[in-house]
Amino acid sequence: MRDWLGTAMVDAPVLHERMRVLAALDIILSEEAWLRVHRYHFNIFQPDMAWGSVDNGAGDHLHVLFANTGTLIKGFDHESPLSPHNREDGEIYPGMYDEVPESFMKVLREHEDALNREHITFCLWQEERAPGWKAGSWMELAMAEEEEVYASGGFEFLLGYIESTPEGYIDWAEGYYDIQEMSLTAVTEIYNNTPVTADLIRRLNPKRDVLAAMNELQQCGCTVERRETD
Repeated sequence: MRDWLGTAMVDAPVLHERMRVLAALDIILSEEAWLRVHRYHFNIFQPDMAWGSVDNGAGDHLHVLFANTGTLIKGFDHESPLSPHNREDGEIYPGMYDEVPESFMKVLREHEDALNREHITFCLWQEERAPGWKAGSWMELAMAEEEEVYASGGFEFLLGYIESTPEGYIDWAEGYYDIQEMSLTAVTEIYNNTPVTADLIRRLNPKRDVLAAMNELQQCGCTVERRETD
């Protein structure tokens, strides 16, 4: 596999936590769910499975399934030469789902509408007993046929939405949500899993419906602290 796979990837538990944190921040910053880029759900599709996703609103998306047996990452960069829409036959690029564990393929088939199984330009997975990241034969085929910059199928581009630091998230969110001077302290508290209070929500978004945000945050797996005066 190419060097980018080893350098760009993080351990599955780290990725899991980042996607949950980013979804929580998007919930606080936007009352409109359809405007959010980062989403997270747990106990979905099957017991003890979590689903993190990125949708940039421009036709590109990333889905990550976190299960007790491992983690699956699949994504779709609509400009990638590996996209079915950019191929003459209109088919999924060869080898995209080669050797993907059947437990994940079953979920992808059963939840096609949510997970966009046929819209794909890269797929990686990690099994609990074999923690290294794996990919089907699509990666070697792409490197042989395309320029190296296209061989990842947009993986690095979409992974760039998973900001690793509060500063990185602020740089992105201020532009996307048209916010000025976000509180670094408040964003850092979310990154550090500080229980979310009404005050913390208001510091990030004074106009947010606090109770509605808290309800959504709880569904996202966040710890919230409610008070009778909230």
